[in-house]
Amino acid sequence: MDFVLNGTDYEVLGHGHPLSEEELCVFEAQIHTRLPPQLRSYYLRWNGGLPSPTSIPMNSGVWVKVTWLVGAAAASTGPAVILSGLFIINSDLGTDFLRTWNDFKSCFSDSYLCFARNPGSSLFLIGIAPNNFGRIFFWRPGYQTEGCEGHPPDDSGIAYVADSFVEFLLALREEPGEDEPLEDWVKRMYPE
Repeated sequence: MDFVLNGTDYEVLGHGHPLSEEELCVFEAQIHTRLPPQLRSYYLRWNGGLPSPTSIPMNSGVWVKVTWLVGAAAASTGPAVILSGLFIINSDLGTDFLRTWNDFKSCFSDSYLCFARNPGSSLFLIGIAPNNFGRIFFWRPGYQTEGCEGHPPDDSGIAYVADSFVEFLLALREEPGEDEPLEDWVKRMYPE
């Protein structure tokens, strides 16, 4: 067990080497923004990886509910998505935070910073603007009207996930069963 949050035990799988304050400050200078405090604290201790509640079996995926704007074409993605892991700062692997940010930063507005991925090319974002600071979102490529090709991006491929990084961690759940419709799984896992 790596940490306990609100009574839930978590393990962090596949994280990078611990970062020093100096290393994190160098990274923040490279991306021209300071990470929101909760995410910053996480990176100082674990540096990416997959924060997985210990109640989720090792052979199961880690999922989270997403809320799309009414009428968003990207809503066809479904009401929940899988989390593969948070990017690692100073990684030689394809999960390097800075490399991924540089590859995708033109795909969404500068109100967001990508910090995690799912198995496809979709990304989890954290708000870095005053109106969304620290909030968590999910971005699905291919649904926005502009962006990624030299045009100003829009938010049509972005879904809301959580009000904070801690709320995001607390919302992680075991993947749905093969025979359970995703909508039913969301209702069961996230009762109103």
